[in-house]
Amino acid sequence: MCEQAATLRWQLARASNVANQRRDQGRSDGDIDLIGVKAEMAVAKVFDIDYNPFQLGVDSGKDLWLGDISIDVKATFHGDGRLLFKTRDAFKADCAVLVCVNDPEILDVVGCITKKTFRKECQEGDLGHGVCVYVGQESLQALPDLWLAFTERRLKFND
Repeated sequence: MCEQAATLRWQLARASNVANQRRDQGRSDGDIDLIGVKAEMAVAKVFDIDYNPFQLGVDSGKDLWLGDISIDVKATFHGDGRLLFKTRDAFKADCAVLVCVNDPEILDVVGCITKKTFRKECQEGDLGHGVCVYVGQESLQALPDLWLAFTERRLKFND
């Protein structure tokens, strides 16, 4: 299912004349789209979010919603990888979640960070594929922190 959705995303983006922004020239568009779909599905499973990998549209920077909290899922092929954005302004969601793919079938949902915290703690640099802004895994919060924020907001709205 992930492979089909990734292929469909790639085809839709190219047919819509959405420019390829891939910086990692060692991987194909299909590789990048596939890791993205798998990462989104993993985060959706962790937080029990309804997820349809075939939901189409241009990437707005908000991949999933946990109640009213928007999430941008970021994936890396490196177990010790960093959570990165091209620019500070590219972080559009309320928070981001990092997923490391150590093996094509094993995904590690590492942690999360709010946009506010990311902007305070991020560094700018070239990690080998052009200048970007990033944080290391040590800057990420544990996943239960996101679940707690969601639960507190949900209960507050229900009062």
